[in-house]
Amino acid sequence: EAELQDMINEVDADGNGDIDFGEFLTMMARKMKDTDSEDEIKEAFKVFDKDGNGFISAAELRHVMTYLGESSATS
Repeated sequence: EAELQDMINEVDADGNGDIDFGEFLTMMARKMKDTDSEDEIKEAFKVFDKDGNGFISAAELRHVMTYLGESSATS
């Protein structure tokens, strides 16, 4: 939980607790070694942005990160 909050705080430039697309790009750029196309990054953003409002809430990020953690544990 603390690691997740640190990740959000690191890229949440406006401090509103949500990650907008620009902030998401910053986060993804830091995490990715290879450069993907903008379309691929937009698709990745949509995976996190469950309600499609253009922002990733802490709850949405937590949901995806929990799912990814469970998926990697079963692989």
